[in-house]
Amino acid sequence: MTDTNPEDTQAQAQTAQASAARATERAADEADEVEIAPPGLAWMRNTLQWGTRAKPTKNGLTLDALNIGVYGDVPDFWDDQTRKPRGAYPVPGVAPLGFEVREKRELWADNAADLYEEAIQRRWAPATDVPWNTIRALPDDVEAAICQLCTELSQNASIEIEVIGGWQQKLSYGFHEVKLFLATQMFDNARHFEAFRKRALSNGGGLGLEGKGEVNRMLLESTGGWPETVVMLHLLRGTFTFTLYRYGELFAHNPAEKVLFARCLQDKARHIAYGLSHLRYATSHNPDKALVFSRLMNIAERVFERELNDPVLREALAIIFGGGIEGARSGMRQYERMMGDFARQYLANMEHIGVSREAGFPPGLAKFMEV
Repeated sequence: MTDTNPEDTQAQAQTAQASAARATERAADEADEVEIAPPGLAWMRNTLQWGTRAKPTKNGLTLDALNIGVYGDVPDFWDDQTRKPRGAYPVPGVAPLGFEVREKRELWADNAADLYEEAIQRRWAPATDVPWNTIRALPDDVEAAICQLCTELSQNASIEIEVIGGWQQKLSYGFHEVKLFLATQMFDNARHFEAFRKRALSNGGGLGLEGKGEVNRMLLESTGGWPETVVMLHLLRGTFTFTLYRYGELFAHNPAEKVLFARCLQDKARHIAYGLSHLRYATSHNPDKALVFSRLMNIAERVFERELNDPVLREALAIIFGGGIEGARSGMRQYERMMGDFARQYLANMEHIGVSREAGFPPGLAKFMEV
């Protein structure tokens, strides 16, 4: 082994430091010789409207408060194919993205901005806003029925997220109010999925059977446009889910269930409000849409009717409404009253958008109108 002389090591370190210092000085000298062009700042002149001052309203600086000047111009057709925010200065050469939905009548709703604000203000957290500690043991048959209902509601909520998520990238950026509201609807459904799953797992039960999913498949595989998806998702499935939430609150077994269904009911009412506003806008700006919707629902309503023939959800609801298997007969009558409420509300919603469905309503659903 060769001994290392401490004096040699120190000398080598001093030499390396000196070399590094000389290199730094040379780099600084070379930098002083480089000419740096003054900033052009041409980009600062590229604005469609300068001097804009959006003012807060009594509800704060809302989306609608920003719709002033060119920033509030929502054309009937959005001809830009990039992700340029409405009102931003266009840059030549940006690759097009090929948005499918570019006509205002194909997605617009006058209430979308207000619904977005409402969704933000009324957000809630299932983990802390539902009083889970109020849940008490229930008879096994009732608990099993509640768990089955919650399983299917969770499943439907997850499908709704996927359906809307699949359309988000197809909706043009010029209509950001709608895109933002639909983002809140996706989050609402994430909450619903979470909350109903928690209820199923919080009281000695567990998840039940997967729903048949015929309507879910119809929604996911629809080859129509966004309005056609909305009429199925928001009015047919949405009105039914709204009715289930309402009856879930009425027949809640504890404060936790009552709060859970009430909160979800509030969210679902908002979703349906968008659907009604958009579809009414669509039919009023394209008279052919009413006929398209009517023909589409001839199919969709029958798929929905066929799915309801599966006894699992019907029997679970009868047990919940009747307080157990022994009361299921009276619970079934309550189920029929619930279905009557759904059928009447659904047909009223369709009338609201200019589509009369009562004459062509499937017999398996029309029978509940008499209850």
